[in-house]
Amino acid sequence: MSPSQVLLISVLLGVSLNTLPVFGQTTIDCQRPPQLVDPALCCRDGGRDQVSEQCAQRILGAVNGQKPGGPPSLDTAACLAECILTTSKYIEEPQKLNLDNIRSDLSARFSNDSVYVETMTMAFSKCEPQSQRRLAMILQQQSQQQQGQQQKPRCSPFSAIMLGCTYMEYFKNCPDHRWTQNAQCALAKAYVTQCGLGA
Repeated sequence: MSPSQVLLISVLLGVSLNTLPVFGQTTIDCQRPPQLVDPALCCRDGGRDQVSEQCAQRILGAVNGQKPGGPPSLDTAACLAECILTTSKYIEEPQKLNLDNIRSDLSARFSNDSVYVETMTMAFSKCEPQSQRRLAMILQQQSQQQQGQQQKPRCSPFSAIMLGCTYMEYFKNCPDHRWTQNAQCALAKAYVTQCGLGA
């Protein structure tokens, strides 16, 4: 998955690092997140892959009335995340990950970086139960709000919740050899860790 897609999904799910700068403060104020920073500039992830690109073309290319380069709707982001996880065989049953497939795929693609593979696998594992709980809360709220309404989202938000959580968890536990040491990244990591983003 490309860093921009990860960031986009995270932003849409409300787990991004945005709004006002808080440089110079010794404690983190969770009500005032630090200045927006692209997580991929602080912690290198796996980069672009063929599955993510194909899903982006299929899902984003099929959306009518979408501004090119603009953020997709929540439903479109959910479908993109679902496409990525199902095509990669990371998820085979609704709301259930296949951690063996995740570890196997990551090990094959990153055979020279076992630390990255282990960190990502642990992030997926840690986020699965939390993502299932968040989905249950969202579905309960939607059912209360949509009584009498027929429109349902095209795709379950589970995959988007899962990817947002996984990449925030990976960011919090970024391997040293993939981390960029600077004040902006350190502040972003402190905010994500102290304010409970991710799992």
